[in-house]
Amino acid sequence: MIDRFAKSILVFGLFMSTPCAWSQQKPEPVLRTEGPMVDIRLNKNRSLMAYTDQLGQSLRIMDMETQEIVEVTPHRVGPSFFWSPDGKRLFYRELIHDKKSVTSEIKAYDTFSEVNASIDTVPGSTGYLTFDPRDFTVLAMHEKGITSKRLQFPGERLARWQKRAKVELGRFVVTQKAVLWVNDMGLTLNALSDDGSGVESFDISPDGKLIAWTTRDFYVYVSEAGETPRVLGRGRDARWHSSKSLLLYSAARMVGPKAYDFDVRVSDRLGNGRYLTSTPEQAERWPQWWDDKSIIFTVQNSTDLWKQSYEKDVALTASEGPENTGAATAKANPLHKMKTKPQ
Repeated sequence: MIDRFAKSILVFGLFMSTPCAWSQQKPEPVLRTEGPMVDIRLNKNRSLMAYTDQLGQSLRIMDMETQEIVEVTPHRVGPSFFWSPDGKRLFYRELIHDKKSVTSEIKAYDTFSEVNASIDTVPGSTGYLTFDPRDFTVLAMHEKGITSKRLQFPGERLARWQKRAKVELGRFVVTQKAVLWVNDMGLTLNALSDDGSGVESFDISPDGKLIAWTTRDFYVYVSEAGETPRVLGRGRDARWHSSKSLLLYSAARMVGPKAYDFDVRVSDRLGNGRYLTSTPEQAERWPQWWDDKSIIFTVQNSTDLWKQSYEKDVALTASEGPENTGAATAKANPLHKMKTKPQ
C-alpha cells in the first residue's frame, strides 16, 4: 500500500457561464484537485469522498473538511469499491497483474487506523463488488462461480427492517457484462434484460430492494428484486438517495445515437423527474446527494468539484421513505427493444 498525502487547492471565483434551467442559484465551486476525479462516492456522513483517476487506478480518499488526500492503492480498481454502512471503511477489488496472470484482491481500508486488510484473493478478474445492505454480504462473480463474504463490524446490530428482509428470495450480482439475479441458494442465475452493451455503473438502494444501472450505450435501468427492468432514460452514474426513492444521474443529451452532453437529473423509480442542471458544453458527471437542498458533482475531464443547491419541493418527484421504494412493480418501458448478451 502506498500512502500519499496532498493538499488540494480551494477554488475561488469560478462560476459556470450558464445557470441551471430552473434554479436562480449558480453552481458553487467547492475545491480543485491535481487531477480529474472519477467515480466519486461519499461516505455516510459526507465527511470522506473516495474516487479514482481516469484510468480507474489510484483509489484515493479525500477528507472533505481538511482536503487532505490519501492514496489507498495504486492498482486498477475501476468502479469496484463501496463504503461500509457506517462510513468508516472502504471496500474495494484491485487487479494485480504479473507477467503471466491476473489476480483479484478484495480488501478493506480502515480510515482510522489507515491500514488495509485482505478479505479474499481470487484468481483472474472478477465482476464488480456487489454489496447487499440487507445482511452486509459482499459478492463477486468469477470464472468458477460467485464468491460471497458476510461482513461483520464492531458493535454490529441489524436494524428491524434488515431482520425482516427476505434475503433468501435472491440477490443482485453485477458483472461487467450484465446484472444478475441469483436465487435458490445460488443455484439459479438470471441475467436481467438490457441493451447488451455492458454495465458501466450501478447502485443498489439502501433497503436492498432496487438496483439502478447504466450501460455503455447510456441507458438507465431500474429493477426490483430481479423483476423485468424499466428504462428510465439515457444517462450514466446512477446514485440512490439515502432515505428516499429518488435516483440521481448524469442524463445524456442525445443527437441520434451520440451523447453530446450530460446534465444532472433527479428521477423517481418510474422515470418521473426534473433536470437539476442545464450547462451546455460542460458534461456534469458522478453526482452525489449532499443534503436535502444540494448535490455535488464534477465535470468530465476537469479537476473541479461543484455544489448545486435546488428547491426541495422540485426534487420531490417520488414518495419519500425507504418503505415506499418497492410500492409498485416496475414494468418494462418500451423505449427500445431490450436484449441480453450471454455471459
